[in-house]
This record gives sequence, C-alpha cells and structure tokens, in this order.
Amino acid sequence: MAAETHQSDETKDERIANAYDRILENVRNILSTTSNITKNEFDRALKQAGTSLDEASKYSREEIDKARKAVRKDWQAFMKTANQQKEDFLQSEQFQKIADTGLGMLGKMTKAVKNWAEFIDDKIDEQITYHTGEVAGAGTFECVECDKTMTFKKSGRIPPCSSCKNTTFRRVL
Repeated sequence: MAAETHQSDETKDERIANAYDRILENVRNILSTTSNITKNEFDRALKQAGTSLDEASKYSREEIDKARKAVRKDWQAFMKTANQQKEDFLQSEQFQKIADTGLGMLGKMTKAVKNWAEFIDDKIDEQITYHTGEVAGAGTFECVECDKTMTFKKSGRIPPCSSCKNTTFRRVL
C-alpha cells in the first residue's frame, strides 16, 4: 500500500530511477566486503538489494524489477569497459616488453585472456544495448547509428537520439 500512496508524489520514471539508486547503493554496500567480485557474487548482491527494497514496501515489484534490470545492464557495461582497459594494457608497449623477455607462458596466458575477453565482449555487446524508454543510471550514451552522444547527470529514461531519432544506444561512460 505504501507504494500506491507514494505514487502520487513522484512520477513512475522518478520512482524507478530512485529505486535504481537505492538498489545500486545496496549492491555497493553488500559487495564492499567481498574481495573477489564474481558474476555469482554480483547476482547474489543484486537479488538481496532488490529483496531489501521489496520488504520496505516503498516500491512496487514492477519498479524494483525494472530498476534491478537497469543496474544489471550498467554492471555489464562497466565490465565491458574494464575488459577493454585490460585489453588496452595487454596491447601496451610496457606489457609487450615483459612478454618479449622470454616469458612464453605469459604469452600463452595473454592469448587465452585475449580470446576470453573477445568472447565475453561479443556476448556482453549482445546484452547491453540500451533502448529509448529504458531507465539507466547517470552516464554517457552513444547512438549506434550516428555516434552522437548524450550525457545524463542522474538516473532516468533514455530519449530517442536528438540527431537521427534512432532508439538504440551503447554506454560509453
């Protein structure tokens, strides 16, 4: 009932954006004591954060599910960026000097990590496109058609591209 009476004070989009912020804060708090954050650890924290919000009865199940889905998508975008930074390091001159010193095993591991990163990158790309109307956290998004960027300072719904009216974007953080 609390979710229904509170509905009149905020728009549905604002409620989802606020739920997103609360879930993200809860996930960060839960994971702050975890030394090795795996996908399973993240999934557990996300579920726990959503459950805590649900038990508080401030948000509807639909609002929590949409916010949780948006947090997951942003986490996937973050992981893609982290993998790209790893790939950039692996291609750097500094790393190449280390590999060239005769550490054959390191070279094999580099190739394996690169192959893994490419595989994961392809899988994540399939899952982390953003569409007009979806709620996303603050950040910069790029239109997949014309490459125009738009930056959001807070969580909210994604509008169509102001340049070409396309409705599909990727996060560029």
